[in-house]
Amino acid sequence: MKVFLVGHSGPEHQWVEGVYKNKEDALKVFEKIRLDLLANAKHMMEWSKEDAQEHLKKGTWFDGKPFDDGNISYFKELANHGSEMYKEIIERLSEPDPDKIDNYPQETPFIKEEELK
Repeated sequence: MKVFLVGHSGPEHQWVEGVYKNKEDALKVFEKIRLDLLANAKHMMEWSKEDAQEHLKKGTWFDGKPFDDGNISYFKELANHGSEMYKEIIERLSEPDPDKIDNYPQETPFIKEEELK
């Protein structure tokens, strides 16, 4: 009997969220996981912009040392456009096909077909 394992994996984990008898049910859960991960990445993209704006307002590192021109330029770029990492994650998690999606090394949803004895 075939079953479909649905979950997500990353560099330090592989979690199975559920086991399904048919692919249709597995695809529904896969899509929910994918959309949840995508929503989280979009949230973190906005957070990266807000965090960069806060750094620019403060103008100094945690030890009180002021930012140099390179630091200011970096945080301005982040404040305007967000983190490149989150842009890449959002792009990769936008792929709806479980056979094509690849968000490694970040969390990647999966469906694995297994034979159950």
